[in-house]
Formats: sequence, structure tokens, C-alpha cells
Amino acid sequence: MSVTLKDLAKASGVSIGTVSRALNDKNEVSAKTSERIRQLAQELGYIPNRAGRALSSQKSINYVGIVIPSINSPFFDDIKKGIDMALKEFKDLGIDVIIKEQEGWSVDTQIKALDELENSGCKAFVLCSVDSEEIRNKIAELSDKGYPVVLLNNDLPGTKRLCFVGPDYLKSGKVAAAMVDKCHPGIPLKILVVVGYKSHLGHKTRLDGFISEMKSRRQDYEIVDVIEGNDQDIITQQVTMKAFMKHPDVNVVYMATGSGVSGLGAAIIADSEHKRFILACDEIYTTKELVKNDIIDFVICQSPVVQGYQVIKKLHDYLNKIGNLPEDYIVDTVIKVKSHFD
Repeated sequence: MSVTLKDLAKASGVSIGTVSRALNDKNEVSAKTSERIRQLAQELGYIPNRAGRALSSQKSINYVGIVIPSINSPFFDDIKKGIDMALKEFKDLGIDVIIKEQEGWSVDTQIKALDELENSGCKAFVLCSVDSEEIRNKIAELSDKGYPVVLLNNDLPGTKRLCFVGPDYLKSGKVAAAMVDKCHPGIPLKILVVVGYKSHLGHKTRLDGFISEMKSRRQDYEIVDVIEGNDQDIITQQVTMKAFMKHPDVNVVYMATGSGVSGLGAAIIADSEHKRFILACDEIYTTKELVKNDIIDFVICQSPVVQGYQVIKKLHDYLNKIGNLPEDYIVDTVIKVKSHFD
């Protein structure tokens, strides 16, 4: 009798899902556990039945429509790497994707893209969007038709989405505030905050977390301004330089978005006579270079590759009725400094 995943799970004392991830070399399982499971699989003569599943799945491929604001936004390059990783694992098991990319956060453009993807035969959707009544209504419409919608990177609480995959923005903001406080004991702080869009729930929530943590830690601080860079380098540079001229006493800059960081760096270099403590978000190439060159002090990261992988995995499991209804997947908040990138 052939050995099944269930047999391996029982023999190794872990769940079937853990066995499956270990055999597929997923980094969600520790190296020690993975090695033990693979060794047991070899000893018991387990033979993966991917070929049989692939033949059956080819009769009915589930297309996932993905709408992301990735044009001229390097952060999404790693999101797409994660999606590609998931496709390598799940494509022969009956899932494929169609990606609609856009520049910026136009709600009308996103809704048009969702309509086009639905007309193309997509049966599930991944969306990264800002909060708006139109987007909320569109998610409800798709859900009512039986199409699952997974929100990526930016949650819209209260919608009919299937689940959310992304960071804990509130925690990210609190971590940023804690780093500022620890690095400047006893020094009054004049803080400039840079966001992409004040309407972006993630950026707003980061700021809420930052302010709540600062309030709990000290009294001698002031948020002198919150400026919008529209996630564009040129605009971010312009508004930051204008803020530096208006508030020359700023000694801390918290950039609560990952896009537009080149513009922030340019503004800091142009006003290098003032020494400021700089925190930024997201581990993209430009941010890493600015940290390596001591222009940015810390970067708070959010594992975009994992996010890209998990949105596809969640929908694969849901569409194939594997396990219970998917839960939100919150990635780790990670602080990185210069020594991480040397």
C-alpha cells in the first residue's frame, strides 16, 4: 500500500500541511524538521503524486486576476518574485495568474482592470488598493458572485474580502517610534513624517502607531508636519526640501512609505549641513544603498516576497478546498541597519 501525506504526518508528529511544505522546500518549516520529514519520506517509500494531480487539474485551471500598482514602484518587484515562486509550485496543480499593473492608485483604473479580468474568465482576485467606497463596493460585488478576493499589502477592514496578506502597519509604526526614542534619550524631538498618500490606510496606520508609541514614551516631541510625496521621487524630493526650509529645526524624519525614497535621499543630501535621524520603510535597492551610505539610519522591512507567495497559496488552498477558510497572514516586522547590507 502506498504511503500518503497523512501517513508521513502521523509518523513525524506534525500536521499534513507541515509535511507538504517541508517536502516542497518551503522556508516556513525549520531546517531540522524538514530534514527529519524528508528522511522519513525516503525510509517509508513515499512517492509524490504530483503527476496525477497535474493531469486532473489541467481540465480546469483556476485563473487568478491580480491588480497591483507596481509600475515605477520597485517594492512590488519582490511581490512579483513571490508570486512567481508560488506559480512554480502550484501552476501544475490547476492555478495560473493574469496580472494587471498600473502606475499609482487610481480607483477607476483598478475597477476597470478588475472588470477586464472577470471578463477574461478569472475566478479569484488579488487586489492592492486604497480605501474608497467604489473599491469596497467592487469587492462586495465580486464576493456576491462567488469570487474570492484576497487583499494584498493594504487591508480594507469591513469589506467582503476573503483574507488579507501583508504587514502589521500599526506595529511597524510603533517599532519606528521605539527606535527613535531609544536613539535620542533626553533630546527634544522635532519630527517630519513623509507618507505616500494620506488616504493610504497602511501609511495612515503606520503614522497612528508611531504617534501612539511616542505619546506613551515621552512628552518632549512634536510632529511638525505630515507631507505627501505621492509615492514619486520627484514630488517627495520637492515637498521634503520645502519642509526642511520651513522647519530647519527638524531632527528626525520618519518616512512611512517605501516609494519615493530616492527623492527623500536627494533632499537629505541637498541639505546635508543639518544632521537628522532618518527612518524609512521597505527593503528596496535604493533604500539599501542609502542605509549603506549612512544617509538613512534604519529601515523597517515587511517581507514582500513572502506576501507574493502567500496570496497565491491562500487562493490555491481555498479553491481546492484544502483546510479551513484562510486566515489573514501577517508578515514579520524586521529592523535592518547598515551591517545587514555590507
